[in-house]
Amino acid sequence: MENQPIGRACFVCGSAAGVRMFDQAIEVCGLGPVRYGLRCCDGCGLVLQDPAVSPQTMARQYAMFSNYLAFGDGDPPLSSTAARMLDCVARADLKPGRVYDVGAAAGFMLWHLRAQGWKVGGCDPSPAAVAQAKARFGVELDTGTGEITLKDHAGLDLVTMSHVLEHIYDPAAALGVVRAALAEGGHLLIEVPCLTAPEINPPGLFMMEHLNYFEAGSLKNLLSGAGFEIVDSEVTLDFFPFPVITVLARKASATGGAGLVNGFADNLRFLETYAGVDAERWRSVDARLRSALAEGEEVYVWGAGIHTSTLLTRTSLETWANILAITDRDSQKHGHRLGHHPVVEPDAALQSGRKIVISSYVSEKAIAASLGGQGVAPDRNVRLYT
Repeated sequence: MENQPIGRACFVCGSAAGVRMFDQAIEVCGLGPVRYGLRCCDGCGLVLQDPAVSPQTMARQYAMFSNYLAFGDGDPPLSSTAARMLDCVARADLKPGRVYDVGAAAGFMLWHLRAQGWKVGGCDPSPAAVAQAKARFGVELDTGTGEITLKDHAGLDLVTMSHVLEHIYDPAAALGVVRAALAEGGHLLIEVPCLTAPEINPPGLFMMEHLNYFEAGSLKNLLSGAGFEIVDSEVTLDFFPFPVITVLARKASATGGAGLVNGFADNLRFLETYAGVDAERWRSVDARLRSALAEGEEVYVWGAGIHTSTLLTRTSLETWANILAITDRDSQKHGHRLGHHPVVEPDAALQSGRKIVISSYVSEKAIAASLGGQGVAPDRNVRLYT
């Protein structure tokens, strides 16, 4: 069956048991119905998708819509993520050598590392991103995933993985490839979302593309088992839209090492608390929709991403209002459908005179400003959060 989910064993301890939560079925632009859920592993506490979106479905999603290109002109800005990772390198007093960035997008962070004297390389599965990295920033990248491309490299001094491990079906195997590519005493630098402080996390935290959810204990288990020793670890609570953890680890002399830290009780408590927080957030969003729109009012929805997929599931928007169409600035989505709604070019919404529901937690303010710049009166914007 198309989009059939798969079962997953824990890649840290091997257990297939635990507590399952957040099972959801959503309509995804261009894919149709997709189902997945979470499991808190009883063997070590890792939180992972299980049942999970299949690799085939995920590959279709990335092939059709993923877009990590740089917009605008000039040098790439130093993102807060890149700044944290570079600070971690500086604290450890790592001397410039050979660095390889897995999931490099268009080479933004590598551009900054090169400016500090590093000899840079990396990979990205997007041919468009690889081409842009070379043409715009002069950064040569391999096309593909790190599990494949790193096998052609050895003696690296540093491997970086910025918001990558949460997207990989088997991070333990991936880190084995990383370890083999590192020189003795080489380092791995990662950043991932961190399961902490449930009350400050956004609605819809458990998104389709994120297969794994980490915190300090599960990262320690994963890294130790893969043959790494943690050198530096820092949790950032005020990163938007969710907390993150940045970790620098050194290649150890052997794999295995310390026994598992079982975070089952703590992570289950996080999930249970967040379930209540998330439900209240969506109740608030639904109340704002009903306040802003008359029953049966014709509207457009701006944004054809996973937030809209979740919005249509968790609120009464589809039954309360008359959605004429969904629009998105990403031309790759035009002509597809999200559920039974067509995804159209923005002009249809801009010129309609109808209200526009801005469906984005991360970019709501920016979208509203952009719509204003295109002549959309403020009273036509329906904001859900700000």
